[in-house]
Amino acid sequence: MMQTEKRYLTTKQAARYVGFSFKTLETWRTTGRGPEFLRLENGHIRYELRELDAWLHINRPGQAA
Repeated sequence: MMQTEKRYLTTKQAARYVGFSFKTLETWRTTGRGPEFLRLENGHIRYELRELDAWLHINRPGQAA
C-alpha cells in the first residue's frame, strides 16, 4: 500500500502560495479567517498544502464572503 507524503509550508511559503502577505496570513490565523494550520511543539506554524488548496477552492478571489 502506497502512502501519500504530506507537504507542509511555513507561513512565508504559504503566503506566497495563496497570494497574500505574510502579515495577512498571521492576522487571519488569529481571527480564524484563514486556512487551517498546525502549531508544532516548538511553536512554529505549518500549513498543509492540501489544506491550502481546499481553502483556495472555497475562497476564490472575487467570491462573496
